This record gives sequence, structure tokens and C-alpha cells, in this order.
Amino acid sequence: MPSAPFLVPPLLLIVVLTVSAVAKLREPGDTRSVMKQLELPDLLLTLHAPRLLPWGELALAAMLLLLPGAGYVVATTLSLVLFVVYFAVVARALTFDRPLVCGCFGSLGLGWITRQTLVRNAVLVALALVAWVDSWRSDGVVSRLGDLDRAGWWWLAGVLVTLLLTGLVVRESRPPRAALSDLVGDDEYVAIPVPYGLLDGPDGPGTTWRLTDSAARLLVFWDPRQDDADAVAARLPDWQATLDPVRVHLVSGSEWSTVRDLRPELAEHLLGDPDGDTRLRLRVYSLPGAVLLGTDRLLAGGPAEGLTEIEELVEAAAEEVGAATAQ
Repeated sequence: MPSAPFLVPPLLLIVVLTVSAVAKLREPGDTRSVMKQLELPDLLLTLHAPRLLPWGELALAAMLLLLPGAGYVVATTLSLVLFVVYFAVVARALTFDRPLVCGCFGSLGLGWITRQTLVRNAVLVALALVAWVDSWRSDGVVSRLGDLDRAGWWWLAGVLVTLLLTGLVVRESRPPRAALSDLVGDDEYVAIPVPYGLLDGPDGPGTTWRLTDSAARLLVFWDPRQDDADAVAARLPDWQATLDPVRVHLVSGSEWSTVRDLRPELAEHLLGDPDGDTRLRLRVYSLPGAVLLGTDRLLAGGPAEGLTEIEELVEAAAEEVGAATAQ
């Protein structure tokens, strides 16, 4: 039983690494997007780190579980280094002058990077440190599991706490409090910061504008090949006229030049989101869908999904534009 409590930290790390890896494998594009937002070295993308990272996490989880003796020390050392790196990346992200989204646990962990995120990572570093110190006893996880008596297995009821902590680790963070609008009533729209991102335009990827610029824009995500594409394109002139001076864009999941060739008459309103990163950041999960970006770098409306909801968003935005113009 004395060794049972020390089994909880590595078991927790094994669960966290496995959940993280599986989530990343399900949404590989998200890891790449997060690395771009965090402005990590381009070398990581060149080395295909977004694709390799989840497999590395799975391998590390297996090493923690299966290796005995010196191999277990190596596994705990690698896990400690990994979680220290994760902690440093989150700490650095908090120094940026814009809100960022964390994707350390794939789509499960998508949420704003806040101090809460840093605390979570500090807990993981502490657990990795305990596992590393304990690993010098030269007993692996599997061998000690086999030596547990009944009391020891009761100790491992703490694994239930492990699962609870894992849920807390990957639970989506709320936006920073400073980013929330003052609520007057329960139905008030909560404005959150526009996430950092780039879109592909006439001058090449990312050179048109950044999501965090100070212009008011309506982004309508669509697929020019879908059956409802003509209906979306037909509404564009009315939306632009209604919302002027707010700029209306149709954003597709392809490069700008590709969509321009399909719909040249809409070229001045088109933008591209080839990796789908922007749509993911803005939580638009079905097409067509739209969000409204305010001049204060906050989301002013949306996400709206389907033509009906987009029309309602445009109508509500038009009222706000009209009121602001009248002042």
C-alpha cells in the first residue's frame, strides 16, 4: 500500500497524454492553427510537429505505463520536460497583447488562455515532478500495480479523482473577464475578443488583413459548390447595402484565387480560409454561417448558422449601425 499513492501521478499523466493525443489526432488542423497563433518557430511546422506531437504523446503514455527501471526514469524525465514546455508556452501566451485560444488538448481543450490555464499546467508540472522523483525507486507502474494489496487498490480509487482532474484540465476556459461586455439583462449578447488569425486575399495568404484589425466586418462562411451557394451570393448586395460602412465578406474553405475563378463577379468580397482555422476559431460549425466583428476588436454578433439566422444577424446589426450613424 505505501507505493499506491505514488501511482496516482503517473496514472494521471498517462490519462492526460492519451486524451490529449486522441483529441489532436481527431482535429489535426487545430494543432497547426494553435502553433501559428502562438507564434512558435516555423521550424516546428517544417518538421511536421502538429502531426508528430500526438503520436509522441501516445508513445510517452505507453512508456510511463509499461517501462520498468531505468526506462521508467527516462519516461518520467521526458514527461516532466514536456509539461514544463507546455507551461512555458502558456505563460508566454499570457504576455501577448491579444487573446489567444489554447488547443493543448485538441478540440476538447479549445478555450481562451487565461491564468486558469496556467494554473492547470502548473498542476501537471507538479504531478510530473512527483512521478520523476518517485521513478528513481526503479519500480515501473505495471510492476507496482501487480504488487498492490487490497488496501492499495482502494488507494487507486484516487484514479476517479484523476479522471475528474483530467476533465478540469481539458474543460474549455471562459473568455478573460476584461473581455466581457457589461450585462444589463440575461439576454444581453456577451462580446468576446476576436481571436488572432489571418485570411487569404488578393495579395496572398494573410496579406489582406488580420482578424484583429479594427475594421467592422461581417464574415459569411460558405461553400461556393454547395446547393445554397447561389442563394448566399444573391443576398450579398443587400447585406452590403444594409450594413454599409460595415464590410461584408464571403469566406470559403479554399484559397482566394480558387474561389475567384469560380465566382469572379464577387472577387472584391471574397476571402479564403484554406485550413479552416478561422472558422474553427470563430465557432462556426456549419455552412453557411456568419459572425460580426466590431471596431473594438470584439465579436459584435454571431455565430449565426443558416440563411435565416444570418438574416436576423444582419437585421440586428443594421439597427446598431443606424443608431450609431444617427448620433
